[in-house]
Amino acid sequence: MKKKVLIVTLNDYVIYQPTILSLYDFLSPDFDVTIISFQPKFATKQKDTTRNIVYLKTGLRGLFFQRFDFLFSYFAKFRKLFSKDYVYYHQYYHHYLPSVLKGELKRQKGKNDIIIAVDFPALYEAQKIFGAVHFLSLEIDNNTSRYYKLVDPAKVKSVAVQSKERYNYLFPGQQLKTFIIPNSPIYIPVDRTKNERKDFIWAGAIDRRLAVMECIAFFDRYPQYKLIMKGGGDEKTQRLINEKYGELLTAGRIVIDRKYLAQESFIDFLATFRIGFCFYAWDLIAASFNYQSAPSGKLLMYMAAGTPVIACDIPGFQFIKESGAGVLVKDYEPETILNAIQTIEANYQQYSDACLRIAGELSFDKNVAPYIEFLKQQ
Repeated sequence: MKKKVLIVTLNDYVIYQPTILSLYDFLSPDFDVTIISFQPKFATKQKDTTRNIVYLKTGLRGLFFQRFDFLFSYFAKFRKLFSKDYVYYHQYYHHYLPSVLKGELKRQKGKNDIIIAVDFPALYEAQKIFGAVHFLSLEIDNNTSRYYKLVDPAKVKSVAVQSKERYNYLFPGQQLKTFIIPNSPIYIPVDRTKNERKDFIWAGAIDRRLAVMECIAFFDRYPQYKLIMKGGGDEKTQRLINEKYGELLTAGRIVIDRKYLAQESFIDFLATFRIGFCFYAWDLIAASFNYQSAPSGKLLMYMAAGTPVIACDIPGFQFIKESGAGVLVKDYEPETILNAIQTIEANYQQYSDACLRIAGELSFDKNVAPYIEFLKQQ
């Protein structure tokens, strides 16, 4: 009989977490795997129905906490004027969802052989119920966050993390069993003669915090270019785009496509575009080590598609510059983006080749193999 593996996440967008889904697929031949996530509501309502995923539901109490957070966030802004170190922890995410997850984990106690907790909130709840568990790090809380202080490193059996720099930030000076697994797809060479590459692609979340409005401003300035935006997003950003750039949407110069594509189909889709974007807002970068060091999943999917990128100049993206797979920018001014486009187009094949080379080196199957073998021995 196969050992049972339980992967636990507090998020409601598991379909946009390719590392979790790929890990599930690579574990499945040897383990009986279950994922616990939440009913998708915000970034998307799409569910994955091909894998064994338990989607936890939120009820009326959840609506109460959302309304409470909405009202109290105004007080928090006022409080921050007088105390810059003040941090308001949204009760929906820091109290209500953990309480729902805790209830499900109690029901799972004794039913699984291996527990893998995804990110610190889920790790904290899993440690309370199961004791020592395995840890998969995707999104990093700053080391000033409450969960960073609450989790117990002594109850971490292993760490799977995207880079050594991120591990050192999370567990400085500690020698835990560690596996470096980039948030990358399985590399399958694309047929670059199959489709004509044209237009530009914004892949992933359509979110103001990711500087999506600054990206659209370029296409407003230079009407000869067209942008496809492929991914989920919050309704507030959608309304803002409609209000500010409605003419571009009507003219088809920017197109928003929120239809979900599985990872393999998504890479084929990306391979039909000339250049992709990967931006974060500069204030978000300054405030968050997670974004400073982020080896973005969508960026690595651009690599697998052979699609050169224009990305923000952050430590986590330096490999793009060093390998020649794209251009890093220090601001999002339309002229800066135009110069980056012209630089890539001047040696397009060279940039595309570099993307595929990186994709081969970081292919998920190569990097996850030692971790799978380790779990087989548990």
